[in-house]
Amino acid sequence: MRRSSMVAKQVISIESALGLGFVSQLWVDTLSWNVVIVEVRPNLLSGDSERFLLEDVCQVGDVVLVENERVMENELKMVGLETLVGYEVVTPGRRSIGKVRGYTFNVNSGALESLELDSFGISIIPSSLVSTYALFVEDVLEVASDKVFVHEAAAARLQRLTKGWWGAQNVGKSFNEVEEYYDLEEDRLANDRRTRREFRRRRSRPKSRENQDDLDLPMDFL
Repeated sequence: MRRSSMVAKQVISIESALGLGFVSQLWVDTLSWNVVIVEVRPNLLSGDSERFLLEDVCQVGDVVLVENERVMENELKMVGLETLVGYEVVTPGRRSIGKVRGYTFNVNSGALESLELDSFGISIIPSSLVSTYALFVEDVLEVASDKVFVHEAAAARLQRLTKGWWGAQNVGKSFNEVEEYYDLEEDRLANDRRTRREFRRRRSRPKSRENQDDLDLPMDFL
């Protein structure tokens, strides 16, 4: 599940059918790389926050269902938890390869699968406007001081999710290099397809000419 598929949804108690607020944030344990806590507010813009464990979620659809209101009565420790969104992604050599705009995770276990990057790290910007990339969690070394440190070669393993017209000019050289790499790959694949089509056309022409020549021969010759 994508983080954006859960944030901003209303939380409903199955037992009482009461609305408990809206999901305003998810908190990640960056040692185990699991989403562990769901933060809820009365509305998305203001109000005191309350929290419950992701494991207390019964179902996620148009709303988020929990068993009852008591799930928010537990005292939860926030030490070692991060929100990740907006964090800069850098290599040990301090090369920036983008910012975290979201992530995908298993809603049943909480396990993070990949980080979603763009050039701004602002999740409300539609992915159709900016180029977005997936970075596998296995490439992450550590999280510190609002930065996600990744392997030096992580940029070469990014997978493009969307190509937007707004964004790459505001980030570091590494992210621009990723953009250029994918653009070159797309051009190369397009050229390969054109070459194959032209080759097939050329192969079909002599055969057609031979058939025409056969039709032009006198019957007694055949």
